[in-house]
Amino acid sequence: MQLTDNVYVETAYEGANVGHVTTEQGIVMIETPQRPTDAVAWRTQMEGKGKLKYLIHTEGHGDHIAGGFFFDVSVVAHEKTRDAIVTADKKRILDAIAMMDPDGVSLISDYEFNVPVITFSERLILYLGNHTFHLINLPGHTEGQTAIFIPEEKVVFTGDNVNYQSPAFMHESVPLTWLQSLKKLGELDVDHIVPGHGEVCDRSYLGEWSEFIQEWIDAIRQAIGQGLSKEEAIEKMPLPSRYPMPPGNEEMTKMFRTMNISRLYDQLG
Repeated sequence: MQLTDNVYVETAYEGANVGHVTTEQGIVMIETPQRPTDAVAWRTQMEGKGKLKYLIHTEGHGDHIAGGFFFDVSVVAHEKTRDAIVTADKKRILDAIAMMDPDGVSLISDYEFNVPVITFSERLILYLGNHTFHLINLPGHTEGQTAIFIPEEKVVFTGDNVNYQSPAFMHESVPLTWLQSLKKLGELDVDHIVPGHGEVCDRSYLGEWSEFIQEWIDAIRQAIGQGLSKEEAIEKMPLPSRYPMPPGNEEMTKMFRTMNISRLYDQLG
């Protein structure tokens, strides 16, 4: 959908949300579709709007970066996101793609990651035409998590630091810093927040999402205070009920439970 005069987003793809911004000097793309067939469709949608100049990633997880193979463009990301892409398990990502997109398997016979060639540690500004792209490291969902703020459009892409009414994956999170990063997002002059997953929202949602992250922190602290070991908590601890995993996928729910509790125990214990 067209979010503003120059910002286009897609929230219906299986995987992370994606977007692109048209400028006088070309297009800046943010994230990539995970499924090859979606990536090709998204690439076709951009054709005719200008030359693709940059691809920016908010993080290095497979659902955000897998489709980079289909875009012949320089990638920009946090230095830790680059490290994550360089060391990613290609077989695991390709196996996931094959399961979710059988029709796309023929498109990835010579698959390689599109590795970032421009990196930063804290902040970076890209200037393109009359637009500025402020890349801000806001650790939370991952340590290298990046917000892309486009002040001319009053839009920010947050990656999985914000998910709209959907679960929070915390397996690489820094939870206390995450809350601080959400406060910083709330200070940006934006009308639209493009989350990592779920529908586009605005700053009014940040309080609700912050409460959800706090609920996870409080639950783990309570388990630790009760003397539960990490293993006991994984087995017995009730999870925060807001935004649960969708029903019908017991294996994914079990993995989600184990990853989240284990990481938060390591961070908060």
